[in-house]
Amino acid sequence: MNILRKMTSVINFPYSSCDVADALLKLGVAGAGYIPDIHLWSPEYKAGDTRVFGPAYTVQMVLASDKSAPKPAQHFVDAAPAGHVVCISQPAKTTNAVWGGLMTARAQANGALGVIVDGRIRDLNEQREAKFPVFAKATSIMGAGPFTRASALNEPITMQPNADHPAVTIHAGDYIVADADGIAVIPRDMLDVVRETCAKSVAVDEKCMAALKEGHGIAETFAKYR
Repeated sequence: MNILRKMTSVINFPYSSCDVADALLKLGVAGAGYIPDIHLWSPEYKAGDTRVFGPAYTVQMVLASDKSAPKPAQHFVDAAPAGHVVCISQPAKTTNAVWGGLMTARAQANGALGVIVDGRIRDLNEQREAKFPVFAKATSIMGAGPFTRASALNEPITMQPNADHPAVTIHAGDYIVADADGIAVIPRDMLDVVRETCAKSVAVDEKCMAALKEGHGIAETFAKYR
C-alpha cells in the first residue's frame, strides 16, 4: 500500500509539516498548529519519506473507570473512515498503549491513512511489517483494556499540552500533515490559504537553496530572496 507512504490525496497538497508550520505562523496561528513530542515510530523511527496528509477522524480516550463518559456505538477502529487520519487523545499520566498491531490491521484494511496517538502504542514490529504510519509519544507493553477506553468519536479533542507550547485542539475534518519532522494541524477552513502560503514560501526556499549551494552566504541570500 504505497499510497500510505507518500503525501497523496484527492486534494493536491505536496507540502511538509515544516512548510505548514511556517505558513501557519505567517497567518497568525498560535503555535503554528504544531503538536509537540509526538514522533514517527512506523514504518521507521523519525526517518524515511513517510508522509501523511488527510482529514482527521478524532477519538477521545477516557479512563476505563469513568462510567459517566459515553460509549461509542461501534469500536472506534471499525468506525474509522477511509482516507482519514486517526487522531487519538489519551488521558494524561496513563502508561498503557491505546493502539496495537490488531488495530493497525483493521485500520489499514479500512483504508485509514495513518494514526496519531497523544500517548502510547505497542506491537512495533507488527506496525513496521505493515508499513503503516504510526505517530505517538512513546511505547508500552500494556494493552488498553483495563486502563482506558474510547468515548467520543469525531468530537473536538485537545492533545496533551507541552508546558512551553500551546495546546492544540483537533476538530473532525481538520487536515493533518505528519512526517518525520513532526505533526501540524491545519484548520479545515484554512486549507486553501495555507496551501497558497506554502507554495510561495517553498518557491523562495528553493531559490535560497540554489544560491547557498552556489556558495553565497546566508545573510546575502536571505536579504535577496526573503
